[in-house]
Parts: sequence; C-alpha cells; structure tokens
Amino acid sequence: MSHPHRVANHPRDRNTSPGRSEDTGNPPNPSDEIPRSTSGHARWVQAHESSHNSPTFTFSVERGDLYRRRAQRRTSQIPTVPPPPPQWDSPGYRHSSGPSSPEVLFNPGGIFNRLLEYPELVFETIRHLSIPDLISLYAISKDFHALADSHFTPMILDHARVLAPEAARIFPFRCYRSLCIRDPAQRRNEAKAHFEVRFVPSFRWLQMIIFREGVVEDIVACLEEESLMLPAATTLTIKKMWFTIDIPTNRQRGQLMHNPAFWTEQDLYLATLFVMKLDMLLTCPFTGEGDLGLRRMLLGQRSLSTLAAVMKREEMRNEYEMLQMILRFDHAMDDAQRALRLPMFGVPFDQIGKLQYEGWGANEGVLFQQIDDLLMLECARRGLDMPAYYLDMVFYGFVDKKVGLDIWTEAQKRRMREDEERAAAPERDGSHEPVIEEMDGAHDGHRGDVPVDGEATGT
Repeated sequence: MSHPHRVANHPRDRNTSPGRSEDTGNPPNPSDEIPRSTSGHARWVQAHESSHNSPTFTFSVERGDLYRRRAQRRTSQIPTVPPPPPQWDSPGYRHSSGPSSPEVLFNPGGIFNRLLEYPELVFETIRHLSIPDLISLYAISKDFHALADSHFTPMILDHARVLAPEAARIFPFRCYRSLCIRDPAQRRNEAKAHFEVRFVPSFRWLQMIIFREGVVEDIVACLEEESLMLPAATTLTIKKMWFTIDIPTNRQRGQLMHNPAFWTEQDLYLATLFVMKLDMLLTCPFTGEGDLGLRRMLLGQRSLSTLAAVMKREEMRNEYEMLQMILRFDHAMDDAQRALRLPMFGVPFDQIGKLQYEGWGANEGVLFQQIDDLLMLECARRGLDMPAYYLDMVFYGFVDKKVGLDIWTEAQKRRMREDEERAAAPERDGSHEPVIEEMDGAHDGHRGDVPVDGEATGT
C-alpha cells in the first residue's frame, strides 16, 4: 500500500533494476545500492570505497546527473529551471571581492532605462519634474544626459512654456547671453562667418524666468493685500517694465519704448496705473506722510526683486537699511570723500551713487532715464491724454462704477472677520465686565480711580 501523501508514480515506488540508474540510462550510482538502515557515516564509507569503480559526479553548469536524479525525487513534478549564470561584464554588477561574489548596484532593465528608448515619452514625463529634480536627473543619469544634450533647446523651452509662459516670451534667452551655453550637440550657427557653435538657453535662464514670474506675482499679491487692486493683464505689463529696466543704456531704452508692438497703448495705461498704486502704497492719503522719492528709488534699482522684498518687509526694514539704499542710489560725493575712498554706513566705496548713472555706474557722466520717466515721455509722444484717467486710476478697485457701490476685496473681508472675532473674544470669557465696572465707578459710586478737580482722594 502506498503512502497517502506520496505522489503517484513517484520514482521511489518504481521497480528499477539495481544495475541501471532508474530510467536515465546512466551507470548506476553506488550510493543507491546502500540500505537505508545504514548510518550516515557507514553509507559515506561504503560509497567512498566503491567510488573507484564508478564515474565521478559531474558538477557542470548544467548540474549533471546528480541534479536530474534529485529533481526526480522531489514530491512536485514541476520542472525547476536553473538560474542563468551572472554576466560579469554587465554594468549592473560590481566585483566586490572577486568575480564569484557580485554586488548588485541597480537593475539594468529598470523602468526608467527602458523608458529612455522612447524619447517622446521621456520628455513628456520630465515636464512634471521640478527644476531642481530635473537638474539632479541630468547630472546623475548618463543616458538621460546624452538624450537631453541632443534635444537641449526644445527641452528648456518646453519647461519654460509650461512653468512661466509670459516670462518666457518677455525675457528671450537671446537677450541674456550670460545665461546661455554653447549647444551640447555642437550645432553650428550658419549665420556667423566662422560657423561657430550656437548659443542655447541654459538651466540658469530657466530658473531666472521662473523666479521673475514668482516675483511679479508677489508684487501684485502685496498690493492686493493693501486693497490696491490691479487688472489681471498688469502682470504682463510689469514684466515688460522689468525687461526695460534690464537695458543698460538710455538710447536702447528709448528705442524699445517707441516700439508699439512691444509697448502698446494698453501697456502704457496699465504701467501708469501700477505706478499710481505704488504711490498710494508708499504714501498716506489722510496724513500726507510718505515720500514719492521712495517710488523713484525702488524703480531705479537693477531688479524689481528689490521692490518685492521691500513690500514683503524683507529689506529696508529700518532707517539704517533705507540709508544704505539711498547711498547706493543717488548719493553725490564731494572731492574729499572721493579722495578718501572710504565706505559709508557699511556701503563699499565703489557702490556709492552708482545706480543713478547709465549702465549702473559704467558711464558716470550720464544719468539714467528711469522707467517711470520713460512712461510719461512715451505717453506724451504718442499724444495720450493720460492725466484725464488719473482719477479713474485712483478709484480703481474701490468703487464699482456700474452700481456705485464699494468693492470689498478678500483682504478687507478677512480683516473685518478678524476684527469681529477679536471684539467678540472678551464677551465669551467675561473679562470685560470688571474693567467696565472699574472705569465707570459703579461699584462704589465714584467715576473710576481718577480723581476729579475739587474731590478729595481719600473719600
């Protein structure tokens, strides 16, 4: 009777001849003829003594006769395929102590390496990466590095159109040579005389336009926080102002302002509206405090990022920092100060009064024409009666001209809710009652603790 848990037709249940090794057709193995009752050491001795009359076991890559015989003795009849030998020359292995002990670093057939076989899918995938992650991938992966170099310009411009569409159009990379690199694919510029390698946008240019897109949004958000609203199209106009500020000479600035394709009449109106809102932010309409010189100084900096930092209370937080900014902007030194060449209030000598000159100090004999002055000159040159719209600019964002009602911004509504919650807080805990009783003197018949003229303090 067969064992209940033994597989049917198992090799052990077969009647095989002791002269043959089951059904493999190979010579018999002496260890198979040793009785099972013999101890392990006795069986090894008997097998060793009879090994002179039998062939040696084969330990080859194909596992030999011993592997096939053990496979037949298993309870499962599913064939077992031996693993392939390791490929020692594969880039996925590194020899730690010798070719017999490989250390796996990464899977050569990973999903990203397989994805690199389809460039269109790769560029569609990396569009969802942030710029630091994209730079890290470009520096780490050799295969992606080679693929990106062959399509470098489309890759950078595609990210620019997705992350900063307006800034990519207003700040073209051809105007910022310091932020460009030579084409990694070594493509030539046929327009040049010597067919030199052309310039293409770099990751620095991409980071610059994304940074400027965020700075403009911060400027508009800070104005809206103070209930100074602007039309949605003003963000594009502010970027045009920033591009004009980047030009280092008055002649080129004037030529750009005369271009109606770049500076349209709508842009001139929105730029004037933006300057008006800055004046309203930096001055108080009730007390008259403030100075319009702050607006001129902030727009006279090399970048509008300084304006955003001041509006966010990150720069010019006290009189000392304001004095430093004034010294850098338009301080005029006398001969004695020029002879000493000493710093003033922490500002180096070579930075004092440089921002007021053309080229930010490169041509000290010519004063800069600032962007606010250029706006007024261009409006007068085109015959635009801009002063007629000043009153509308002041009331923009405060009064709805169609219905004649006030416009409440989200910032105003939030501040009103905070004031209501702050006023309702003492009523919930009853902390205001003793204060009111003490002030009106209801508890002892007096009008509080402050004595009145002719009244004794001790009564």
